[in-house]
Amino acid sequence: MNAVPAGPAVGPPDARRPWRALIAVLPFLLAFAAVATVFWTLRDRMPDPLAVHFTADGTGDGVAAASDFLMTWAVVPLVFGAVIGVLVLRNEAAGALRWAIGSGYGLAGLFGCLGVSNLLVNADADDASAVRFPMTYLVMALGVAVLSGAVGWLCAGPDRVRADKVAGPSRSTPALALGHGERASWSRTVGSPALLVLGPGLLVAGVFIGVSGSWAGAAVFAVVCLLCVAFAGVRVTVDHHGLTVASPVVARPRLRIPLARVAEAGVQRVSPLVDFGGWGYRIRSGRSGIVLRTGEALALRLTNGRVFVVTVDDAATAAALLNALAARTRTAGPDSGSGPDSGFGFGPDSGPGPGSSAPGQGG
Repeated sequence: MNAVPAGPAVGPPDARRPWRALIAVLPFLLAFAAVATVFWTLRDRMPDPLAVHFTADGTGDGVAAASDFLMTWAVVPLVFGAVIGVLVLRNEAAGALRWAIGSGYGLAGLFGCLGVSNLLVNADADDASAVRFPMTYLVMALGVAVLSGAVGWLCAGPDRVRADKVAGPSRSTPALALGHGERASWSRTVGSPALLVLGPGLLVAGVFIGVSGSWAGAAVFAVVCLLCVAFAGVRVTVDHHGLTVASPVVARPRLRIPLARVAEAGVQRVSPLVDFGGWGYRIRSGRSGIVLRTGEALALRLTNGRVFVVTVDDAATAAALLNALAARTRTAGPDSGSGPDSGFGFGPDSGPGPGSSAPGQGG
């Protein structure tokens, strides 16, 4: 019952990568070129240091040396461009490259427009304290970002989809042998190392922001930190209710798929970026899932034709038990076993109930 690797991408894999990499990097190069050109054109008309940060009413409240400003606005877009270019060349985000390129264009447009606007408002100012940043410049930058993102989306072209994009499990798993009237359950917990690292990191950032004087911002970081920690892992349970996925820390929300909705279950190897464009609860065309890491996943073909996956160890045992319980439900009729709970449930959880545990049950 080992996981079977997913199929290859459709079409020639390398035909468009160099051109797409160039398309992905281009807006960041143009953003840097625009900021650098305006900087050298206006360098003799600007104060040093420059006003680089502004309050909501446009009053400057932060300064930076002119050389530091140019270095920051050179390094940041070039780094972003290099990262996206490498992702395209290595095909690490296949199936999500169009979103990545479109987002990159939007980010580059926003970055470049804000950089140029910052230099323009500093021009001819006697001192950084006299500089004001009109909010119309911010609105214009957001408009440029949206327009740039649309251009990037069009230039990127359609993504090549995977041959098994909505093909369900890589291989159907034989049903587990259950005796007449025998009840069984299976449970495993899977964690996300990325969220476990991100949560404390956000907490540290929030403390620094609070010490700096913005306790409202610190509170936002604290809330996000708690969410990261609470949902950094999920407990996956298979029993007579069906498949249930919930946080091991908080009881709600939870996701439940009743047995009556399971057409077949199996095992599939999942890569978060390649298959779903990221981590967490993901929705793609024809499929959805809770993807916390790369590796084997429990894959369900539902009765409506859609596919649901959840990354978890020992997925083969879970799939075998689900197939057995779903087959029993179909034989006994729609009113047995699964109950009405479907999707995100907020009612009391009755638990797996008494009975034997399938091999591979763990914590």
